Amino acid sequence: MSSIFVKAEPYFFLAPALAILLVFLIFPLFWNIYISFHDVSLITILNEWEYVGWTNFIDLFNDPNFYTSLKVTIMFVGGSVALQFGIGLLISILLHQQVRASGVLRAIFIIPWTISAVIAAFSFKFIFDDNFGILNYILNQLGLQSVGWLSDPNIVIWSLVIANVWYGTPFTILFLTAGLLSLNPTIYEAAVMDGATKLRSFRYITLPLLRPFIVINLVLITMWSVNFFDIQLVMTGGGPLFASTTTSLYMYRQAFEFGLLSKGAVTGIILIVINLSVALIYLKLLRR
Repeated sequence: MSSIFVKAEPYFFLAPALAILLVFLIFPLFWNIYISFHDVSLITILNEWEYVGWTNFIDLFNDPNFYTSLKVTIMFVGGSVALQFGIGLLISILLHQQVRASGVLRAIFIIPWTISAVIAAFSFKFIFDDNFGILNYILNQLGLQSVGWLSDPNIVIWSLVIANVWYGTPFTILFLTAGLLSLNPTIYEAAVMDGATKLRSFRYITLPLLRPFIVINLVLITMWSVNFFDIQLVMTGGGPLFASTTTSLYMYRQAFEFGLLSKGAVTGIILIVINLSVALIYLKLLRR
């Protein structure tokens, strides 16, 4: 009898984590799928839910605002990931060169990531405000005209990208710095003895060895950017004219502002498919 408990002991330690996974991930996923095939809204939520099959999916794909949100998402995620990764990689490499006060600089660069996304969004909303924003005030003092950072449909998405880059880049710095610290310094010493320059060492040693960290970082920041909606909600609310309504914000508004819970659930499933597709693409790149 005691041997049975000994064999089952590892599963007892795993039970709390599995319970949390079941309650907060597995159950909501299947519940979301169930809702997507039924007619559920704030009007019908207390009644018997009617099974409608693929009707909610068809309605979603017939909504032009959904395609607009996909376009906005591509711009938001593409700009955010490119800038977060590029700036984060550059700063992490510079800090890895044992510059003076590099430890203090790392702590300073990580501060934005410790702040609530909502607080960061309110801060940038004040900075980019068309009438009372600090940025337009500086432009006016320089004799330049004010810019509609949050009111111009052609500019607003890039204002959100800047805010997201400021908020998300510290994670890339932290993650890639950890990757750089894990590399064996003797490899670089051997490369120097063979006459390799710093640029060639970076290209042929650092990047190949850092690739697993790069791919994992890209997967995480891409998925976070796809699912992120705090900044958009606080800074613009999706406007003007849906110009800043990403798919995640579209899902939130459909479910919790318009009360169309089934349509929000369908949008959530589409986001899951997008996240899985992105992760698979990055993993294929890692295996090359």
